[in-house]
Amino acid sequence: MQTKKAIDVAIIGSGMGGAAFAWQLLRKTAGLKIICFERGGWVDPSQFPTTDFDWQSSALAAWSANPNTRLASGGNVYSADYAVEDKGSQLKPLMWNAVGGSTINWSAHFPRLHPSDFMVRSLDGVGVDWPITYEELEPWYESNNRMMGVAGLAGDPAYPPGLMPEFPPVALGSMGVRAAQAFEALGWHHWPVSAAVLTRSREDRQACNHCGPCSQGCSTRAKASTDITYWPHAIELGVELRTHSVVTQIETAAGRATGVVYRDKKGCEYRQPADVVVLAGNGIGTARLLLGSGIGPNSNQDPLGANLMMHPVAYVRGFFREALDGPVGPVGCCLYSHEFYETDKARGFVRGLQLQITRENSLLLQALRTVPAWGKEAQIMVSEEFRHSMVVMVMTEDLPELHNRVSISRDVACDGLPEVSIDYRPAANTDAMLLFGMDRAEELLRKAGAYRIVRQPYPPMTGWHLLGTAAMGTDPETSVVDPLGRCHRIPNIVVCDGSVFPTAGAVNPASTIGALALRFADRLARDFQ
Repeated sequence: MQTKKAIDVAIIGSGMGGAAFAWQLLRKTAGLKIICFERGGWVDPSQFPTTDFDWQSSALAAWSANPNTRLASGGNVYSADYAVEDKGSQLKPLMWNAVGGSTINWSAHFPRLHPSDFMVRSLDGVGVDWPITYEELEPWYESNNRMMGVAGLAGDPAYPPGLMPEFPPVALGSMGVRAAQAFEALGWHHWPVSAAVLTRSREDRQACNHCGPCSQGCSTRAKASTDITYWPHAIELGVELRTHSVVTQIETAAGRATGVVYRDKKGCEYRQPADVVVLAGNGIGTARLLLGSGIGPNSNQDPLGANLMMHPVAYVRGFFREALDGPVGPVGCCLYSHEFYETDKARGFVRGLQLQITRENSLLLQALRTVPAWGKEAQIMVSEEFRHSMVVMVMTEDLPELHNRVSISRDVACDGLPEVSIDYRPAANTDAMLLFGMDRAEELLRKAGAYRIVRQPYPPMTGWHLLGTAAMGTDPETSVVDPLGRCHRIPNIVVCDGSVFPTAGAVNPASTIGALALRFADRLARDFQ
């Protein structure tokens, strides 16, 4: 095995956390030698299926959000996937492995956590408190917004006051307006979503054209992804992005990380010495690499790999006689309500949920849900739904539990790392939360004028958010990293992805992941000065 020349920092993963960390660290400390290792490559936007006639069917195969589905279909040349054994999980993991990570196929919904999310143990006696506060993270939220380009509207009463987003909110359309009127009639909180989507063109990117299939990549580049936001700036500063490089091990000696072992596209293996190793591989990939490198666990109570949180959701679909414009616009970006976000113990559970008005699925996906699948009756059902439905997604708080975890086996996968599996079952508190949320969603849809309601609790292909498996805290017995992302056991390993979340909140995590990465990088920069 050839040993490369030593560097200052090795970053593993180029998604939200890795990209933000790389840019911030070199911006603050010029002259460092930083290499980011990405197992995939650059994605050519002209090859996104949204430009082809078969874009709907591709979402069920090579351009599925689920890596196991992509592998089963023959793989996707742009995503360097690995299999995840998920038979023990009620939700299936969704991720993308290329430059930009899962920001390639995300919906770009970009909310922040609430202040209460950082102190659920103090407020509600469940979970754990974060070792930092919302106020401490707020400057990094703002910095991340500027880099990603966020559309939205200031003044949401559910949050502390903040700066005006750079771009006006995504258009609600007739469906969104109708939903807003129903929220108003019920007296419930609602607000246009914050979205990492351009609603006005600027020099480097076009405005959103409302084509809809964002989860298969944005060919117009209106939707932010870190390959077009952070990475051009980080590379210009001098960060090296080494693609098609699979890190198989973090090497350690005397309680310190000494570097990484990686394999290139040709299958050649190298040792890369580094003063600091940074992990940004999501809640599955980061835990897999740490566990496979012998950094735990020491017992069944060990926090490394445990406390996997995936944000259980339900869909409640209302059908309307009048035509709506549900398929038009960014897929996850319309309205949200945090009316039921904070704890009210009279509801029979602790913590809360988000109601989110989303766009309709594609016509093909709607047709695949019909029973029977063919014939006159199926045609009638599809015509009743397409452009005549409104979808409310219920997203619940997900509390950490030791039995929900990422595990590895002694068998080695084809990428050179141990085979990995996930076990995940929602708790009784989550069941109660989801049932309450579905009832509220149905109430909203009835108020909006829906004549028929269909509920879908726990749809399996919704494991977008992979959180909590290397949680931060001050106690090494119950957390994996400290408040600055440094591993308790090996302090020159830093983690800057969703795995550091002590609790999950009830909103999408990408905005918080980016903010944490910027904060962690800023602190590490001081160590090099």
